[in-house]
This record gives sequence, structure tokens and C-alpha cells, in this order.
Amino acid sequence: MSSTLKSAEVFTLDLDGDEYADRVYGCWQGKNAGGTLGTPLETAWGQDEPFDVWWYPELKEGGLPNDDLEMQLIWLKALEEVGPGITARDLSRYWLDHIGYNWDEYGLSKLNLRWGLEPPVSGHHNNWFIDCMGSPIRSEIWACVAPGAPRLAARYAYEDAICDHAGGEGVYGELFNAALESAAFVVQDKLLLIDIALSYVPLDCMVRCAVEAAVQAFHDGLSWPEARRKVLDAAPHYNAQYSPINTGFQVIGLLYGTEFGEGMCITVNCGYDTDSSGAAIGSYLGIIAGSSGLTKKWVEPLGTSIATNESWGGVQHVSDGPNPAPADLDDLLARIREAARRVLTARGLLRGSSLQVALSDLYADAGIAELHGRDPNVVTHCGPDLDVLVDYREGPVAVPDTERTLAATLVNRRAEPLDVTVELDTPADWPSPQARTVRVEPGARNELEWEVRVPEAGRLGIVNGLFLRTRIDGRPLPRPVPVVLLGGYAVRLSQVYPVAAEVDPLVVEYAPEQCGSPDDPAGRPAEWREFWAHGYEQPVADGFDRAGVMYLQTFVHSPDEREVRLIVDASCPVRSWLNGAEADTCRDYRHIRPSQNAGTYQTLRAGWNEVLVKLVHDGRDAVPELHVGFAGPAPLNAHQYDLDRTRFPWTESNRPE
Repeated sequence: MSSTLKSAEVFTLDLDGDEYADRVYGCWQGKNAGGTLGTPLETAWGQDEPFDVWWYPELKEGGLPNDDLEMQLIWLKALEEVGPGITARDLSRYWLDHIGYNWDEYGLSKLNLRWGLEPPVSGHHNNWFIDCMGSPIRSEIWACVAPGAPRLAARYAYEDAICDHAGGEGVYGELFNAALESAAFVVQDKLLLIDIALSYVPLDCMVRCAVEAAVQAFHDGLSWPEARRKVLDAAPHYNAQYSPINTGFQVIGLLYGTEFGEGMCITVNCGYDTDSSGAAIGSYLGIIAGSSGLTKKWVEPLGTSIATNESWGGVQHVSDGPNPAPADLDDLLARIREAARRVLTARGLLRGSSLQVALSDLYADAGIAELHGRDPNVVTHCGPDLDVLVDYREGPVAVPDTERTLAATLVNRRAEPLDVTVELDTPADWPSPQARTVRVEPGARNELEWEVRVPEAGRLGIVNGLFLRTRIDGRPLPRPVPVVLLGGYAVRLSQVYPVAAEVDPLVVEYAPEQCGSPDDPAGRPAEWREFWAHGYEQPVADGFDRAGVMYLQTFVHSPDEREVRLIVDASCPVRSWLNGAEADTCRDYRHIRPSQNAGTYQTLRAGWNEVLVKLVHDGRDAVPELHVGFAGPAPLNAHQYDLDRTRFPWTESNRPE
């Protein structure tokens, strides 16, 4: 504990008072200022050298629209409409109603939601970006509605983060931010705030490594550029949106900045995800100083209106409907104050309008540690008698003609023992496991396990709905619990062809390019082996047993003709074709970032389409990584959830329509 304050010291915060209002207002002024400062400098790739920017590169009334701020307007709306018991499942519906963005983790988690997966699986499956900044940027709303109550703010932040970052460092980044910002309503010692926030993240996570590197550099008397290098060394990554690095940069701005503008500029000059880290440090400093303590030249040009990207669909239904989101900071303050009153009252934390909290209560408790250990493949369904925890074990993908394990834990919420009959209903023509009956004692947890036989490819759908049905003796009939299994993506890998000296392997036509009919299993001559990918990442490691050239063939069945972005992102030289026409070529060994922007626009025809990918591996580095996916047209580039990739054209389909 880095302060002379005593752990038993009690702090008081009056929700009706000027101090609370001043800090909330400063939070959002700082959020807007930091986001506006950093937005023009944001890149997708981390850069080695810092920036040298000490004023807004671009400035306009209301600030620059930023998902960091405007998405939280939707979360406030959700909290108002759902109430203090809001969960990740509730927030996921607001994602689908109001968030048009499909960048990175946003789009991939929404793809999972559209397939029927619930949080946290929706935020974990097929998501390369779980360690990124999409959730840490959404922490302020939870801090402002749970001021001085970081344990509560962190619980809300966790429910938020698992929607699109479950199992990743992005969750820890949001926990850190929410805890620091909530505590800053009652404590303004910067080192103490960092110490409090660190108690909310695991001892072995990279967010902690980055933050501790920044703090140690500060204690060692290093300059902020030297502290920046220490953070990059402690948590290296090439992706500019990597949460640990950006959290470390936020802490550098907090510690090295002598006033609001300098703190923001130092963080933004550290680079990487500059709009997100800039907005976060702006919020840190805005809460600590309050609006009255902010440097006026930084906040007055932005005014009090809130700019959004509603005009082109980045966010949707913000200004319409019966409960439009706040359009200015004054309305935002008033509604946050009312939401905070509801939240803190529901938790029994208010006496009148005042919150009283001891310093020791600002630190994480065992309940927060329990959140760290939650499995991102387990979905909880709460009921009045039983809670049912569905465990997908290795994930939600089903591979044809295999057996896969599913499990469920029954938790008795009642004071009496419950005799429960449990049946797992499978799709038509799938074998159904036998029903079983168990007694669950009060407060006890009983785990059941099933081996589900997955049928052959022609009977496996894009989305396969199973239902866990329970009947409790002498109790009302519970609702069925959905269990969604996704069909794996059918792919074929060729043998590896040796590369002759002094030839261009991307130009040389090996046997699979000498095509007859690609819709015929013998149409592309090669020694093909069949695999099923569990998402966009393809199983090329199963085929590359030596250096050379290898081909991957996969097919997609489209219900109609449509323009798509064909995502083919490989860490090695690659060439790709759609229906025999070249789609893209890249000759570099490089880092990948498999988002919806990592591809070219193509037209899918109605019915079957072939994707052929040629990969070159020099054998010197790790086995190449390849991702293949489909997104829609600009400006939203939504990932396509109704394309069938579960079989080959020559596979007979016996699925019921």
C-alpha cells in the first residue's frame, strides 16, 4: 500500500454533492479530450519510436467521434432499462441492437452472438483479439455508477468485458481501469490508485507485468520514453491494440504528467492504440482533478455536446426510440447520477445519499479472484430453482463423425433437496443420450457429462441447436437451456511440394493449380487430407511437416450472390483464388492481424464457391498461421453468419431444411 493513509480510514462521497458531479463531469471531459487527441494518430501496428505531439492534431466542436465514449452511452441506456442486476447476457442484446462496428473483436464476438452463442463463449470462440483494447475502453461508465466501490465497478466491468474478450487480457485491462477510476472518486494518490487497481488483476497476467514495469521505471527515476521502452520489453507485442502495453502507457501518463494536458500527451506520445489509451488517461485525470481542476485550454474547445458515429451506422438507435442516449455532458451527468443511486442502493451501500468506504474496502476481495478463474467455455443459466452451467469443454465446435464431450453442472438454489431428471435433446437424426435422474442437495453442485455422437458432414449444420431439458419433481417446469454447437469448417490440405532452387514458388504451378473441376474431389490433383477448422484459423500446422509449398482448399455455400470481403491473412507468402480467379497475393513473411480489413472485395455466387490458398514455408521459422473468413461490404464489414462451410460440394446433404 503506497500511501501514508491507514487501511481503516473512511471516505465519504455524497451523490447529491458537488464533488461527485465535478468528478463525473471531469471523467467524460477527459475521455473526450484524450480520445480527440489520440484518434488521428491511431494505427493497427505498434511502432518502435514515440510520437512528439503536444496539441490536438485535429479539433472540432464536440470532439472527434470515438467508440470508446459512444458505446458507453448504450451501456448507460442498458443499465437504465435492465436495472442494477444487468449481466453479460443482457449487454449482448444491446450489442446486436445498437453497435454497428465490426472491427476486430467487436465483429467476431457479434458473429458468435448471431450464431446463438452466449457470453462468455461469444467473447472467446474464434476471437484472435481477446487480449486487445475493445473492452478496457468501456470502463468509465461502471466506475461512475459505482463511485468509491471498485469491487462493484469491477463486477460490472467483468460482465461487459466477457462479451468480446473472455479469457483474455482485455478483461484484465477493463478490471484495472474500472477499479482505478472508481477508487479515484475517493482517493487521489496516484501510486495508491495503481496499487488498488493491481489488486483486481491476476498475479501472472501481462497487464500486471506492463503496469509494474511502468511503476518501477518511475521509481528508478527514468524518463517517460525510457519507461515506455521498459513496458514494451515487459509485454512485447506488435499489435497496437494489445491491452497490456496500452495499460502500461496509461500508467506512464498518470505518473509522469504534471498536469492534465501533459499527462494525456505523454500517454498518446507513447503510441500504439492512441485514441483508447488517450481517452483512458483523460478519464483517470478527469476524475482525480474533477472538471474544476482540468486545464481549460484542453476542454473548452470541445464544448459539452457528444459526437457519435450514428450517421453512418457505427452506433445505431442512439438518438431515437423511447429512451435516447444522452446528447450532451449535462444530460449524461444527470442520468449517471440517477443510475449510481439505483446501483448503490440495490447493493445496500448508500446511507441517504452518501457512500462511506474504508481504504481496505477499495482493494479486491475473494469474489474478484473468483472471476479470474472462470472458464470462458462455461455459460451460466440462472433459474428460480436450479442454476445450470453448460460446459463446452474444448469449445462450441462439432466435427463430423466424432464424439464430443458436453457437461452441465446443476446448482440447487432452494432450501430443499431437488430430484431432477435431465435430458439432452439433440437435432433430428442425431443420436440422443439417455435421460438421467439425480438428487441435488441444497446449495450443492452436481456435474453431469455426455458423450454426444456428431453425425457425418452432410447432417451437420452451420448452427446445431441442442437443448438441456430438466424436470424437477414437485416443482414448476423449468425452461429448456440451449446448447449451441457450430459445424466445423471443412478444408483439405495437399501434400507439401518441394521448392526447386532459384524459382518463385508463388508463380510455379504445382499440381493443384492444374484444375479440372474444383467441385469434384478429383478436380484438383493432389494427395489431399481432410480437416475441420474450428474457426477462421486454419489447421495448416497439421500439413506442414517440412519446408515447401502447400495448398488449402475450402468451399462456401452462399444462399445468394453477394459482395464480400474475402479474408485470407497468412504469416507467410500466400496466393489465393476465388472460383479460379486470383483474389490476392502477398510475398512477405509478416505478422498477421486477421480482422475484416485483412482481405479483398470479391463476389460470391449463389451456391458453391471454391477458395484455394497457396502457402510457402521456408522451414526456418514457426509453422505459418493462416486465417480464412468472410465479411460483408463497407462501411460496416459485418462477418457473414449464414454462409455454409461445413462440407464439400460432393458431400451429400441429408440435413432437414
